Amino acid sequence: MKLTVEIINQRLKAAKIGVRVEVRGDRLSLRATLPPKPGSNKTKPYQQYLALGIYANPAGLQRAEAEAKIVGGLLARGEFDWSRYLASEQELGTCTERSRSRSVSQRSIGDWAQWIEKLRNNYFAQKGDTPNTQFTWKNDYEAAFKNLKGEVTNTSLIVAATSTTANSRSRKRTCEKLQLLAELAGIKVDLKLYIGNYGNAQTKPRQIPTDDQIIQVRSLFDNSPKWLWAYSVMATYGLRDHEIFFCEISPTPPHTCYVREGKTGERICYPLHPDWPTQWQLWEIKKPNCTGKMYRDYGQRVSRTFDRKDAPFNPYDLRHAYAIRGSVRHKVPVATMAAWMGHSPTVHWNTYNKWISQVEHAKVFEGLLNN
Repeated sequence: MKLTVEIINQRLKAAKIGVRVEVRGDRLSLRATLPPKPGSNKTKPYQQYLALGIYANPAGLQRAEAEAKIVGGLLARGEFDWSRYLASEQELGTCTERSRSRSVSQRSIGDWAQWIEKLRNNYFAQKGDTPNTQFTWKNDYEAAFKNLKGEVTNTSLIVAATSTTANSRSRKRTCEKLQLLAELAGIKVDLKLYIGNYGNAQTKPRQIPTDDQIIQVRSLFDNSPKWLWAYSVMATYGLRDHEIFFCEISPTPPHTCYVREGKTGERICYPLHPDWPTQWQLWEIKKPNCTGKMYRDYGQRVSRTFDRKDAPFNPYDLRHAYAIRGSVRHKVPVATMAAWMGHSPTVHWNTYNKWISQVEHAKVFEGLLNN
């Protein structure tokens, strides 16, 4: 008996698989109630096609039936993952053009090692060759490319991206770096679909210190004048831990802080609270005696000092407190606040404003009542 789509679907229905095989053009797809695709705005499962990327011939029909049973089993166990099938969908969009020019493209497109080397040259040409950029290339870029194998195609990129743990920082970083490589090589692929739900919503809750707590903890550094100055500058200007070693503070009001070097380059920032520079005479520079090849070396020295002083919070918590103080207490516009802190408004919203405490919310509401 000749195998047809109708016969396959009758067998699937009798077995209560909950998946159908359908012909779309000259290819086969499955249709079932599936979870939303990565990046979709939908939140609940709904009827969708699942492209298999195989031809509607006798061999393809057999494979489609087998795949339908696999998908049905995964759905029944709640283990279905789109990453296995999205590669086929993206391949379908370019397979015809690729088949016409395959012999030419294989001769001209090169291999992954060549494209990685081109990206590396571009990276150091733009960022400069320093210990910091060398560290970033090795830990962020090389780590992302380690699983990249095979031909220079979008399928290879997707396989490399999905070889990392789903919904992890590693998956997010890998997708971002592979996307840069794809754009350089002229390969059409959207790896954002595979990042998953990793992000700031996953971050562990922080206990942001209040102004009173910041002043109280400051006394732990009284017997170390240089570290007292460093702590005070981080609290007043929201600097990253390594930036205190590369800053200058104006002796005249409003006692602007100039960050001359750091993770995001030069910038100007302003004191919050405005009276802290005067109270603590922060323009009298007393930087700790620290050296390092990379910014992280300086940051580690700061963290170790906080640990030795038994500070009840991390150095970066002072930066979070500065961000919230500016946005909530002093009503500084988000774009301005982000510029003072050396990041984008999006980062400011996603990373800092989420830590606004109930106490701060109550203060905002009290202000509305008073007005």
